[in-house]
Amino acid sequence: MKKIVLATGIFYPDVGGPAIHVRKIAEALTENGWQVVVVAYGDGDGGVKFPFRVIRISRKMPLPVRMLKYYFAVFRHSFGAKIIYYFNLTSAGIPAFLTAKILGKKLISRFGGDPIWERVVENNKRFLSIIEYYEGKYYLKDNPSLFKWIKFVLNRTDIIVMYSDFWQNFYNKYYGIKTDNMRLIYNPVFKKEQTDGSEENTFTFLFAGRFVSYKNLELVLKVFDKISKDKDMARLVLIGKGPDEEKLKNLAGGLDSRDKIVFKGSMPQEELFEHIKNSSVCVGPALTEFNPNFILECLSFGKPAILSRENGLTIKLPEHWLFEAKSEAELEKTMRNFLDKDFYNNAKRELDAIMIEQTWEKVVASHLRILSSL
Repeated sequence: MKKIVLATGIFYPDVGGPAIHVRKIAEALTENGWQVVVVAYGDGDGGVKFPFRVIRISRKMPLPVRMLKYYFAVFRHSFGAKIIYYFNLTSAGIPAFLTAKILGKKLISRFGGDPIWERVVENNKRFLSIIEYYEGKYYLKDNPSLFKWIKFVLNRTDIIVMYSDFWQNFYNKYYGIKTDNMRLIYNPVFKKEQTDGSEENTFTFLFAGRFVSYKNLELVLKVFDKISKDKDMARLVLIGKGPDEEKLKNLAGGLDSRDKIVFKGSMPQEELFEHIKNSSVCVGPALTEFNPNFILECLSFGKPAILSRENGLTIKLPEHWLFEAKSEAELEKTMRNFLDKDFYNNAKRELDAIMIEQTWEKVVASHLRILSSL
């Protein structure tokens, strides 16, 4: 029996792209006769038992102890494995890389975003999109050691799975990864069902994700406050958690539109789907959007999306759905446009025309072909 170790930062019941992908890939591998071991950080199984082994390293431990235990878990379970597959560049990627090189295992990776830029903007050190950041070579000032380490690891990983042309081009340009070592597998997006939108006489803008500075939610609140003054039907729902949560709630509490703004904590995917079904338009306002699963899910349910221009989305959205992330005027214009009934109805027709059919079956089949080739 072929054995594989999947090293991930998050796994069920955590919500997020990597958690979902690891679960789907692990289930497919198990069905095809592989012995699968998932190593993840976490403190509970959510009451679900899987047909493969899941090793969880508690997040409650101090960081050095946590990473050391994670490394030993990956190392121990890699004996007899053919392949180690890691799903982020640091907390899972470093232990996976070291193990693979010591034990002589094949190494494959799929990850999203860039940890250097994310940490800098989350800590409010700089407020730049990822392209602005790398073109300005700020990574050489902020964390040159991590940049060199990531470049070293990625150029010694056998295959790197990318989920968008944006990231394939980005890592080729700035990290020197050869395109021969990259494989492109788009994230799943397909029509689930058509839904009619929010309650009668309301129009709901919906965001779901982390409450961090680069998500640009302060701008969304500011613009929403302006348009809601003459659009009483408008509502704004923000779902998630993060370090900026209290700051955002305090900001919203001082706005005239505060009674039209609702904050909700992180929730299981099934519950989030219900909020998507009851929304009108989804918003992805970050300085740089990493092909957000939230936006893909919204499109799958027939919901148009407002998205910042610098994004790696699988689907090319119409230009008039996009805005420059730092432009208050552009975001206001775009949100006002969607509040117009004719514009909105036309947007739903446009969405029908641009949707692609990238199902989970196609995604996992592509992964199985790559893994079998190794």
